[in-house]
Amino acid sequence: LLNAIEDNDVEHQMSATEVEYAAREILEADSDVKSVEGVTVHFQDTVLIRVDANICVSSNATISEANSVAARLRKNLMDSESNIDQANIFLDLNAPIMQEEKLLSP
Repeated sequence: LLNAIEDNDVEHQMSATEVEYAAREILEADSDVKSVEGVTVHFQDTVLIRVDANICVSSNATISEANSVAARLRKNLMDSESNIDQANIFLDLNAPIMQEEKLLSP
């Protein structure tokens, strides 16, 4: 695997912080994303980048709609210039409910 990567590519690889920032920007730019709860960057074999993101969508969204949003976000992340090889989008379905409960509690 490393033999397939030119030395030049490894020198210009983004740091985990840079990848996380770029991923957050992409996710937060989508109008269907209400909030980004977390982004974790994983490096495999020091050159492959996987991003795991937890997001919240509208509490009115159906499972089908949320799945479409996740698929679109996954594609956007992998098509970005951040060299993301794999992206996993996890939907936090409880976060909007928990936030609403906090607003209503005394």
